[in-house]
Amino acid sequence: MRPPFDMGVESVGEVIAVGEGVVEVAVGDPVATTRLGSGYREFQVAPVERVIRVREATPEILTLIPTGISAMVALERVADLRSGETIAVSAAAGGLGHIVVQLAKRAGNHVIGLTGSDAKMPLLTGLGVDRVVNYRRENLREVLEREYPNGLDIAYDTVGGQIFDAFLENLARRGRLIVSGHTSDFEDPIDRVLEPRVYHKLYRKSASIRGFQNPEYREFFDDAARRILDLYYAGGLKVLVDPTPFIGLEAVPDAVEHLLSGANAGKVVIRLN
Repeated sequence: MRPPFDMGVESVGEVIAVGEGVVEVAVGDPVATTRLGSGYREFQVAPVERVIRVREATPEILTLIPTGISAMVALERVADLRSGETIAVSAAAGGLGHIVVQLAKRAGNHVIGLTGSDAKMPLLTGLGVDRVVNYRRENLREVLEREYPNGLDIAYDTVGGQIFDAFLENLARRGRLIVSGHTSDFEDPIDRVLEPRVYHKLYRKSASIRGFQNPEYREFFDDAARRILDLYYAGGLKVLVDPTPFIGLEAVPDAVEHLLSGANAGKVVIRLN
């Protein structure tokens, strides 16, 4: 993307005014809302159908809406989440990944969590991850081939590149590889990879690659929002917020750099007041 362009997606705050005829929310209500290009603003106008009432406008809620919703919808509607399977998650300590691993564990699965930092490994163990892999110190392909000879039933990838390649090579029969981003080469020119066509790797296993972007699944978001918030309020979900402080709109570039560098543990949040 070339500047200038609007950035930011999710935000939480309090309603300071409502339009004529709006009865779903009132002034003072804490709410969450999402809209591409509107997150980094001190004030914003949101259509009432894109506003979700919450108990408090906290960083934890910012993590769950829409990130937690996305995790739930992607696992249930795209990955066909079941029980008793082996699930690998890239960027497992990130804002999305740490929710994915918990939902996968709650469903009764064996979860492999990937990270590029030794410092994040205890965090993932604390979330219930069965096998933590630091892909900067261990060869991911060798780990998967040696320890998981039956393959991965679900591989949830937001990184792309060599991690995607390792997941693809190690899918189980009827395995599902979910593409939910590709941060490793997001701003790079498209890499022309000379390998056998992908159907040679999928057909013999009846495996599949499935893309997920949340705007394509909006019909499931209201139900997922209710359930993910209920789960959090009931204490059934840990929400990780990166402890690095970013205050004010002027901190946005540093916050984005912190996120893209992979230094974060949990959701990166910018406080505007």
